[in-house]
Amino acid sequence: MKKLAILAQKGGSGKTTIAVHMAVCAVRQGLHTALIDLDPQASAYDWNESREEGYKLDAVKATAGQLASLLEQAKEAGADLVIIDTAPHSNSTAAIAAQLADFILIPCRPARFDLKAIGSTVEIARLSKTPSAVVINAAPRGKLSEEAALALRQQGINVLDSVLQNRAAYSHAVIDGLSVHEYEPKGKAAEEIDELFSCVRGVLKL
Repeated sequence: MKKLAILAQKGGSGKTTIAVHMAVCAVRQGLHTALIDLDPQASAYDWNESREEGYKLDAVKATAGQLASLLEQAKEAGADLVIIDTAPHSNSTAAIAAQLADFILIPCRPARFDLKAIGSTVEIARLSKTPSAVVINAAPRGKLSEEAALALRQQGINVLDSVLQNRAAYSHAVIDGLSVHEYEPKGKAAEEIDELFSCVRGVLKL
């Protein structure tokens, strides 16, 4: 069983949107997948609850103190992948998730405040000694995402080549309790998510 933690200490990074889409992608590819929501706002859990019967994921909301036990239960239940959505502005929750994960995905918007704020999340990942990478999210058209990735790499931060563009499909899908694959199966957003999950799956050797 592999464990993927989505970390971002700054709010508004798109962490939960990425978490639920990674979960849907995994299920679509036949992986027995569980989603653990450690964010007190429980947005990922609530999104899952809004989905129609037959399309709901195996999702629970929990505290960081429950995480180790839940991971053990998921392993015993035969899960292939567990995705952990964490809380922003909570170093302790992020640190526990980082230590228990096999890979950490750090969403970051290519904007000044986000790039400056990412340091605390990167440091949590570094201290955990768990492999990690940044994914540029909500990127506008133009070269801004490339410039942001370059700036991060120059600081020695691992940045994935996969980029998620700023597309309305993500917002429309999530509002309706859907993923972009269900909202617009042949759209660009679905292609981007597939590419990102392919990269993550390769790192995790799933």
